Amino acid sequence: MLVLFVYFLVTVPAFLGLALVAQLSRAAWAKRASEVVLLTGVAALIPVVLDRALDRPVLWLFVALLVVVLVFGAAMHVRTYRRPS
Repeated sequence: MLVLFVYFLVTVPAFLGLALVAQLSRAAWAKRASEVVLLTGVAALIPVVLDRALDRPVLWLFVALLVVVLVFGAAMHVRTYRRPS
């Protein structure tokens, strides 16, 4: 679980850096890469919070929220590939 949490912590500055590059250069590859980094960070955080939610039932709401964000984000990411350019 520690490895997943550390990966999540690494994805935060990586996402911010890629999002900044995408905003400044308008590069599609940077935007898509930042989306992938964000989605993998959320996916890595789900098992960590799920493990803690077994001890504290209040965290189940947070687990559900993370799953919704992951599913919605993945759907939006896939949708960008389907749009004609």
